[in-house]
Amino acid sequence: MVCKTLEDLWNVVHEINERHFPGNKLLPVVGNGKTCRPKAMFVFINPTIRNISSGKEWRGQRYPFIGTKQMWKVLHKAGLFDDMLMYRIKHSGYWSLDLADKVLKFLKQKSFYLTNIVKWTGHDSALPDSEKIKLFLPVLEKEIEIIQPEYVIAFGLIPFENLTKQKIKLNDYHSSAVKNKELKSYEIQIGQFKTKVIPCYFPVGRGNPKKAADILRMFKDL
Repeated sequence: MVCKTLEDLWNVVHEINERHFPGNKLLPVVGNGKTCRPKAMFVFINPTIRNISSGKEWRGQRYPFIGTKQMWKVLHKAGLFDDMLMYRIKHSGYWSLDLADKVLKFLKQKSFYLTNIVKWTGHDSALPDSEKIKLFLPVLEKEIEIIQPEYVIAFGLIPFENLTKQKIKLNDYHSSAVKNKELKSYEIQIGQFKTKVIPCYFPVGRGNPKKAADILRMFKDL
């Protein structure tokens, strides 16, 4: 994939969605945050209709989990998110453009970048099928190559296994990390760029918010 900038890459994302999913009225949610060598790229699975920035009427910045609460609660519990912003998210019935802008500013200041392996927005919480993962994996790999994060935090086995080509049991990984007070990372190389992948439980829904916070809390000290 010949893309030198994120703007080029997002054009590819929109082309893929228009070509393969012309009936989907929800917009793809691309990555956002610190876009040059952040400490961490947080890779989730795919956005859903609950992300209000997937609507065509949204006029602000677009990034994962705008309009939701649970994921931000997990980051806050792990010591990776701001107290006042968490208070606003918790007590806001609706995310304003100002709140979305302030959260994005915080992510940039903390050297965090959020994205998904599949940049297609679903109408429910069903996991994307293997064809969608295969379709969008090259986009994620190019995104990593352009941004060059120090660490990739893979939320759930879908991004972890597809990036590392390895299989693990998250329960075993979590137990070992808690026992040894150390996070094992898995090195990957994309093009000429090398980085380290840390597996983590998905922080909402079918995942495990408590164990995700355990792993993220240890990551905070790296």
